[in-house]
This record gives sequence, C-alpha cells and structure tokens, in this order.
Amino acid sequence: MEDFLLAGEELLNYTPNRVVLLTSYRIRYNAANASESRLVSIMLEKVSACEVRYQSQPALAITGILLILVGSIGFFQSGNGQMFGVVAAAVGFVLVLAYLASRQHIVSITSDGGARLGFATKGLKREAVIAFIDSVEKAKHERVERLHQMNGGVLV
Repeated sequence: MEDFLLAGEELLNYTPNRVVLLTSYRIRYNAANASESRLVSIMLEKVSACEVRYQSQPALAITGILLILVGSIGFFQSGNGQMFGVVAAAVGFVLVLAYLASRQHIVSITSDGGARLGFATKGLKREAVIAFIDSVEKAKHERVERLHQMNGGVLV
C-alpha cells in the first residue's frame, strides 16, 4: 500500500476507503471500478483551493411530492381515476427515493496547475470531512514552510 511513497515522505491521513491519501508531500486520489480508473496526484505546495459542496436534485423531490398529492386525490375517484392515482403515487414515491439517493457531499481539491481532485464523501460525517480538509491545509502549510527554509527564504 505504501510503496508509492517518495524518499522521506510519510502517510499522514486517508479517507476510510483509502481512495484519497494525504502524505507529507502530496495528496493522491486513486480509484478504479469496472468502467473507469483514475489517478490524480497533487503536490501539496501546488494546492490552491479546497471545497466541500452539497449536491442534490430537488426537482425530483418536488415532482415526486406533487405526484403523490395528485395520486392521493385519485384514490378517492372511481375506475380509471383510482388506477391513475395509484400509478401517480407510485411514480412520485420512486422520484422521492431518487432524490434521496442523489444527495451527496463532494470534496474538490484543485491545484494551481489546473488539476482537480474530486470525490464523494458517502458514509463520512461532515465533521470528518472538515477534519480531512483541515489536515490537508495544515500539511500544505508545513510543506511550504519546509520548502521555504530549504531554499533560503525563496518561495518556489
């Protein structure tokens, strides 16, 4: 697992699924599934921004709730109206479930060279995500300070 480390580099932190690793020199994203594989590595001194954003599809929830309401009115009808009510309520229920499944927090870390490392935080509490971002910022600060000292006060 740690055979990718450079000389003098230490593993500092990682996400529970070990897809994102933070070392004393860089942050690295390495994920693969049946349809794609992605590796992004950004040196800490090149990190320019960290972002945590919430993403969802509220139109699914609104449409689903409206269909459930229309469907509930259809329940009190007879014949085809009642059948329409059942179908509308079922479709509305599926849309509300789709909305719940679409909600996610996304972390994006960008470099000043344009590379972007992004990952969903499924299963992580917000506090853990913020703590991970804090550790990235602290590691970047320490890395920049070390490089600054090594280069006699000249920033690279």
